[in-house]
Amino acid sequence: MILIVIFLVVIGSLCIAARIEILFKTRLPAGESVWRLTYDIDFQTMKGGKTHIAIPDNIPGARVFHETFTHQKIWMDILSSKKDIGREAVIVPTGAYEQGRFLARFDVHLKADKGSKALASKVKLTAEETAHYLREEKKIQITNPVISNITEQLGSRPSTKTELLASIFDYCSENILRGGEDTPSEALGALEQGVGTTLGRARAMVALCRASKIPARLVTGFVLKPSPDAQAQYWLEALSKKSWLPYDPENGFAGELPVNFLPVRRDGAEVVRTPNAFIHWPKYTIRQLQPPPFLVALPKNQFWRVIDLTRLPPSMQNIVTLILLLPFGALITAIFRNLVGVQTFGTFTPSLIALSFVQADWRTGALVFVVVLTIGILARLLLNSLKLLMVARLSIILTLVVLCMILGVSILDFLNLTPSVSAVLLPMVILTMMIERFNIISEEDGHQQALKVFAGTIVVAVCCLFVLTIEELSTLVLAFPEIHLFSIAALFLIGRYSGYRLTELWRFRDMRLS
Repeated sequence: MILIVIFLVVIGSLCIAARIEILFKTRLPAGESVWRLTYDIDFQTMKGGKTHIAIPDNIPGARVFHETFTHQKIWMDILSSKKDIGREAVIVPTGAYEQGRFLARFDVHLKADKGSKALASKVKLTAEETAHYLREEKKIQITNPVISNITEQLGSRPSTKTELLASIFDYCSENILRGGEDTPSEALGALEQGVGTTLGRARAMVALCRASKIPARLVTGFVLKPSPDAQAQYWLEALSKKSWLPYDPENGFAGELPVNFLPVRRDGAEVVRTPNAFIHWPKYTIRQLQPPPFLVALPKNQFWRVIDLTRLPPSMQNIVTLILLLPFGALITAIFRNLVGVQTFGTFTPSLIALSFVQADWRTGALVFVVVLTIGILARLLLNSLKLLMVARLSIILTLVVLCMILGVSILDFLNLTPSVSAVLLPMVILTMMIERFNIISEEDGHQQALKVFAGTIVVAVCCLFVLTIEELSTLVLAFPEIHLFSIAALFLIGRYSGYRLTELWRFRDMRLS
């Protein structure tokens, strides 16, 4: 057995050393860079409703390889659009608070020689989508006589829509000057006065495109360059030859943007969309980072790149990381059961309970957990008199657990305490089996022993939860998954331990002293 442990430790060490050797010898190609975009939004007043915060998504020229979210006194969920509109963080205040803070960090890898021309893939708009991108908006007017005169003037010369689009871009670049914050930020004002903000100039071109029957949409994003107080940048995308092409009248880019232009919201001008009752103070910072070694672990065209888990999208990374952390929970459970002597409901139950609490606020999760468990135990006691078979009994308990959890979700949503079902759903099967195990132990060994095992399960689950929420450990296990060879080696040693447990030393302390 010792030879197996030594073998696992040696193999794990060699794998980690080989990965480090590859990582630190590899460098980013010339022209590529790594940036961190930070959102720090302080909500001074939050009363009901939901806030939608546009966040970066992967595009051909840039990849968000790591992201973290911290939210105080608010709930959060991530929504992804099926189209190419982008992603949003949806937040709502908790019921007892009127203030909150949202902090997010996005680490972005900019690739060399892949500007926005790579975005010009073929698209096919439905009639509804075409009408949407040709519509008039409050600040993008298209039926005003001023705009009609300009479009007639521009449309009298070009013979194709491509040439018309180029004429519209030239007109907005040359005839609308850049102004300060006191100049118009809407299309009509910028066209009438010949001056406007960056947003006003972009809206003016969108209005002229739509008035000329060319679908167009506003784009909000950031230019990735060092800035302690970054401001949102605005440009637009127009549909030309069934492709969305970017245009920036502010900086003179037509058909292609530099790679450091990172969009966060399409078809909108606000990074943060809030109800009228919300008062917020956003701060955005951008800084360049040293490339982390794992970012360029293996060439893209090599099959062995499958061992590089950091290449996965951030949303998938979060799931993979939680799965990779579960063996640590099993190791903690083994330590408590075999070395300390704490009894639990099964080996994996504490880890799975901790995993469910990672996805939920601990107060709401604890409340739902206690209520559902109590109802389940009471239901199990009532079913004892019916003498049902185990399968039917468990199915009835599972059904009651499901109904209680769904009712709890509905109540929390009605009270505006949570934005999503995923924030409170605990593993139904785990709860059901815990209820069954609790009653079996109560019948065989008494209620005191059942409560003792239940308390041990909760203690171990809390310890597992502490490990699952360590950010540094999450980063380490994602970059070096072979570290679990050491976990297996440790489990081999624990599995062969046959000495006294700590609880037994305390239990028989009188005999030991005598």
